[in-house]
Amino acid sequence: MDFISLFPTIDWFVLFLFLAVLVLHLIFVKKSRLLVDIISVYTSFALVIIVPMFFPTVHIWLGTHPLLRAGAFAGLVLILHFLLSHSNIRDFSARVRPSDFATSFVYRVGIIGLFFTSILYFSPASIKDLLGPISHLLFMNFWALVVWFFIPLLFAFAYRFRTRRGWIE
Repeated sequence: MDFISLFPTIDWFVLFLFLAVLVLHLIFVKKSRLLVDIISVYTSFALVIIVPMFFPTVHIWLGTHPLLRAGAFAGLVLILHFLLSHSNIRDFSARVRPSDFATSFVYRVGIIGLFFTSILYFSPASIKDLLGPISHLLFMNFWALVVWFFIPLLFAFAYRFRTRRGWIE
């Protein structure tokens, strides 16, 4: 018996995976690293979209290997998170962390939601066809991508990361 067969549908598995990653993010990623996470996810998303436009060989490579785009996005997120965690942005991120649990939770939901949406959006059609209507509604259509893309940005400008003297010291 495999793990996925424990769930009634693949949609429930995707939702469980989303919640599990969210809980792991709550446990293992400090609030002082949320800005690093936001920057790494948005930068990876931009790179996966923009780089193929300017480099035809990358465009051809991603076109022939459709799962590679999702893997490249996930790999870039991990690499950028590691690099930014060991750079000067780490100190700035520690100073501008959200002060409330609810605020940090919404940031985390937005970050993980954008990560999941990007992975599923960049996945090949053969994988997308396996998923049901709940996954399509929450993670795999263009409007879900737009909503998950703007949740952390809108929330950052509405509530801002707090420091002693405002947005930036």
